[in-house]
Amino acid sequence: MAFLRLILLSFIAVSCIDNSPRPKSPGELISGTDEFGKTYQVDEIEIEIGTVTPHRCVTDNFITYFPNGNYEINEGATKCEPHDPPGTIGQWYMDRSEERLIVEIGDSLQVWEVDEIDDQTHRITSSFKEGHRTYTFTLSR
Repeated sequence: MAFLRLILLSFIAVSCIDNSPRPKSPGELISGTDEFGKTYQVDEIEIEIGTVTPHRCVTDNFITYFPNGNYEINEGATKCEPHDPPGTIGQWYMDRSEERLIVEIGDSLQVWEVDEIDDQTHRITSSFKEGHRTYTFTLSR
């Protein structure tokens, strides 16, 4: 009888263990979890009162976020300026709330708001001012 109770208790203990996978954090969703990272392209630029089609020298660039906190921007086939470097590397991280992606560009930080992120959809935006205009960039995957 004691042996039967032991088997029954063991079965109950094993069946109560939660084997469901842990949901991915926004940082894991943005960068992936393998060494190859995830790559994005700029697909929309909004300037104050409307949306413009970005120049090809912007839209053919690829931005890859790696899970180790590095990022890489690879210049596409077209360049906005002839002296643009072929690529840029740097660091990125999520803020504590995991609602913002912080990208270190030289001595400055660029903040990207996480608009929508799940296993299928990734949409982040960043805005900056130049003169009297505000530009909002949207990266999607």
